[in-house]
Amino acid sequence: MSESAVPTTEQEPPLPRFGALGYANYRQFWLANVARVFGLQFRFIGAGWLTHLLTPSPVWLGIVGLAAAIPTIVLSVPAGTLADRFDNRKLLVWSQALTALCMFAMAFLVVAELATVAIVVIWSVIVGALLALGTPAQNAILPRLIEMRATASAVAYMSAIWNVMRIVGPAGAGLLISIIGPGQAFTVTGLAFAVSVVLLMRLRLEPIAARTTQSGGGMLEGFRFVFGNRLFFATIGLSFFTSLFGMSYVVLLPAFTVILHTDARGFGWMEAAAGLGSLLGTVAIVRLRQGIPQGPVMLVSAALFGVLIALFTAATTLPIAMLFLFLGGVASSLYLNLGMTALQLQVPNALRGRVMGIWSMTYFLAAAGGLPAAMVATWIGTPAAVALGALSVTAFAILLLVFVPSLRAPGSMDAPLVTAARGSS
Repeated sequence: MSESAVPTTEQEPPLPRFGALGYANYRQFWLANVARVFGLQFRFIGAGWLTHLLTPSPVWLGIVGLAAAIPTIVLSVPAGTLADRFDNRKLLVWSQALTALCMFAMAFLVVAELATVAIVVIWSVIVGALLALGTPAQNAILPRLIEMRATASAVAYMSAIWNVMRIVGPAGAGLLISIIGPGQAFTVTGLAFAVSVVLLMRLRLEPIAARTTQSGGGMLEGFRFVFGNRLFFATIGLSFFTSLFGMSYVVLLPAFTVILHTDARGFGWMEAAAGLGSLLGTVAIVRLRQGIPQGPVMLVSAALFGVLIALFTAATTLPIAMLFLFLGGVASSLYLNLGMTALQLQVPNALRGRVMGIWSMTYFLAAAGGLPAAMVATWIGTPAAVALGALSVTAFAILLLVFVPSLRAPGSMDAPLVTAARGSS
């Protein structure tokens, strides 16, 4: 049997009651990510609010957002190569420690009234690059924290952090800024990243030797593996379509307040409905674990996601719109969590960082997906543009259902991949 296979004998002890949280290293890593994601949420909101204070032009809001998005997209795959070469924990510690310093530096500049829009743009590029550096390592470190049979709950618990922060993060960041001011709030965010660094440094992991990438493969080996493996192509393809097209409704959601005759309060309710749906889908993954046919559920829920968001665009009242956003959140959480679990279980360790880097790149495309959606919306209207993007996810999922019959098999995503990638030992 390959070393990458997970034993399934009857003598295998049961998983801890709470899955991955039953492992001490994972609990500490999870808490570190609570602090990290809080910091990231504030970075998104704080940078936009600071830009708004520095200039009345909305163009700069788009420039700052793009400045943060470009390095995360461009550097994710090279960062994955680094994750395959070096100790993942060290990459995480350095990326988050430097991010904390960037937060403290911005806090000082704001308090000293030295911050300018140009500085915010440069700062956004640097922080975005540091985020790209750490994200593949964030995913690649998982096998050192848990037994791989606990992967489904580990992925779901990580997703839950994002879903909860999506609900409470904007309100919390806005409250923080209003109470203590933007400069002091950046200090709090820097402290959150510092807490994450301390928790990461306290992980008790077995030391690993420095690694080198597969000979002749390098960064492109990850792409060759993904395009040569139907499961990985399907899973990462769904993430690509979701980020670039399917999630355009998140960016354009404020425009629906006019269509639905509501205000900022209604906008908040719609955001909360989508976030609660995503959280429920995550909880379902933890509860069901291996009790579902993961391949069919992933593809069917992806197809349903597009249909549900298209139905949201046709809603004429706020409660109906919230219902479809809630159900769409459930569906997206199901297929993205199942896909990420399959990647973690089946990727060869020698390629884990690079494959996770490609996954991260598709995830970060959501930051850029709003621009093409907004351009299409000027031609055919916002509801039609959002529906078109969402239905592209449905179309891709249906194509996979039809042309990749192996993914329709109930056990197609359950077992770890035992065939090593080319050149791996």
